[in-house]
Amino acid sequence: VPASAPLTGDWIWANASAYCACAKCCGKTNGITASGTKATAGRTIAAPKNYAFGTKIEIAGMGTYVVEDRGGAITGDRIDIYFDSHQEALQFGRRQLQIKIVE
Repeated sequence: VPASAPLTGDWIWANASAYCACAKCCGKTNGITASGTKATAGRTIAAPKNYAFGTKIEIAGMGTYVVEDRGGAITGDRIDIYFDSHQEALQFGRRQLQIKIVE
């Protein structure tokens, strides 16, 4: 994990948003992430470049996710959580959540 990312096990606050595989959220509809995997609800998050693909991040109250995607607006303390539908992404909205790197 690069020095610019939080240390493993340290909880930090992150500005979390949500997205799905629709053209409105991603500009494409194939569901393939920047790392080449298929985006999967309950697993895939987009995170800044200082988090390597494959980094596992626990989101308080939601479980453990894997950094598999990027996004132009995903910088600093932001993450974007993948959901199966646009409606679910809209329902999630934006939230301040605690996250920590687990590996």
